[in-house]
Amino acid sequence: MPTLQVNGIELYYEEHGAGAPLVLVPGLGGTVESWHAQIRHFQRRYRVIALDNRGSGRSSKPPGPYTMDQMAADLAGLLDALDITEPVCLVGASMGGVLVQCFTHHYPERVGQLVLVSTGVSGGDPRITFPSMAVLQKLMFPGFTAQQRMRTLFGLYFHPQYLQAHPEVFDDAARLYARIGVQPEHATKAQLKAVQDTRPYYKWLARITVPVLVMHGEDDVVWPVKNAHTLVKGVGANAELALFPQAGHVLFQEKAVEFNACLEQFLARCERC
Repeated sequence: MPTLQVNGIELYYEEHGAGAPLVLVPGLGGTVESWHAQIRHFQRRYRVIALDNRGSGRSSKPPGPYTMDQMAADLAGLLDALDITEPVCLVGASMGGVLVQCFTHHYPERVGQLVLVSTGVSGGDPRITFPSMAVLQKLMFPGFTAQQRMRTLFGLYFHPQYLQAHPEVFDDAARLYARIGVQPEHATKAQLKAVQDTRPYYKWLARITVPVLVMHGEDDVVWPVKNAHTLVKGVGANAELALFPQAGHVLFQEKAVEFNACLEQFLARCERC
């Protein structure tokens, strides 16, 4: 398994294809496998790099606290180790979307295009639209057993119609967790607290000069869709908004074909600029 010593931890990553670098950053507890449909599609034209963040998957899970600045430095260290000096297309989902906003603030010269998926402004910003109290309670206390936690969280992440049509996602996840282990509670809490404690980045969004694509499921209950509109307003004229009807939080899995087409068209427009 490819890991690199980065910023004092072992960071797991995968690299597929060749071409301009396309970097995929998952959300809370997410792993490389979250992006399977995107890796398979984009590796034909791009050098696709995906990682398990600090605290997730096969990367190190040190005791907290974690910070977004620290996790952005992890990503910068990974790009350094892979000798990627050119600006990258940076795609971040959910917590990963907050992380890539932080990265873009600290390393603007390393970002060529920014894609914000199922995310919003940082948890410390008053403009954030929080999920309902019922959803927050499930996120904080999803259950006592791994099976309970998985079923509770998947019920939040996926659109109900998708889960009904694709019950195999539970078995797929169970096989993955059997192989790589379930995220320990301390790491989940450390990642969640990193999002909550992140400084407000809204005032810096308008300074982003590269093309920005904001993608969001209209039925996302974890990051309600109003957050997407807030991001677009903050970035300004160089931001595009793509909304996906009947899609939940993990729209890149639920609507993989449509998601990939939208991202591919965005990248094609950027190449023509």
